[in-house]
Amino acid sequence: MPFDPTKPANGSPLSSEEMRGQLTALKALIDAVPAGPPGPQGPAFSSVQIGSVTTGAPGSPASASVATFGNNVEISFVIPEGQPGEVTTVELSNEIAGTARNPNTVAPLGLAVSDPPTQSEMQQIVAKLDELIAALMR
Repeated sequence: MPFDPTKPANGSPLSSEEMRGQLTALKALIDAVPAGPPGPQGPAFSSVQIGSVTTGAPGSPASASVATFGNNVEISFVIPEGQPGEVTTVELSNEIAGTARNPNTVAPLGLAVSDPPTQSEMQQIVAKLDELIAALMR
């Protein structure tokens, strides 16, 4: 059965025999296409090495180039730089500015308070509270 581009007709019931015949006819047409003449034999290479690897601009395409030196091949690459991470330096600095400096530098008060507290004890508590506030501020 020769290939018929009008088969199967739109809306017609499918027939496995008709489809098989169409596919077989297409394969025969493809097999009948003459092959082109073979190209010339390329040179034999004795070594392949990496030349350079360069970082390209973010978003630029990756590329490779090939150079031959006698029987040696050298491949060089340009690979784009990745996009910045989720946090920029400015964003990180802004976030750090909103955090405590180092509250670990504030030592415990270690004060036994009398009942009622004395003026001196209250001054020590106020001083320690001021020290803590200073350590928490940026």
